[in-house]
Amino acid sequence: MQKVLSSQSRLEQIVKDILLDMDTKPCLMDGRGNAMLVCTSIYQACEVYELFSRTDLAGKCAIATNYKPSPADINGEDSGEGMSEKLKQYDIYRKMLADYFSESKDEAMYRVEEFEQKVKQRFIDEPGQMRLLIVVDKLITGFDASQLLTYTLISRGEIMAYFK
Repeated sequence: MQKVLSSQSRLEQIVKDILLDMDTKPCLMDGRGNAMLVCTSIYQACEVYELFSRTDLAGKCAIATNYKPSPADINGEDSGEGMSEKLKQYDIYRKMLADYFSESKDEAMYRVEEFEQKVKQRFIDEPGQMRLLIVVDKLITGFDASQLLTYTLISRGEIMAYFK
């Protein structure tokens, strides 16, 4: 079931739907609203983030989870058969941090807590600059910005919208 929910074509369709909504829903297109995408796994969140990073939302979306990349995460993962899910997750997360802090992946990977604090604050204070927050296991209720949350997308089963 997890593989079906995380299939590349399904994730691409979710990204297209969100981008369409960002361009057509008044609460999202005026720059005063933002959205939260709830994924079923950290790997799925990374896959979706990578897709969004190739769109107009690049630099205006982030992942917030309890994941902290560590070299121990990928110990023994390089089997020579391409990137495993763990390797890909590790690489995407480190790239996101490096891009945000404009520093190397090796330096940025230790700044996860600072990153999450900054992107959550941007999500609250500057919704036009942090248009999409991708979450897995925390922030699902809208953390301390529930009054600002205008749209929640849930990637389990069908996409669902929630307006406040």
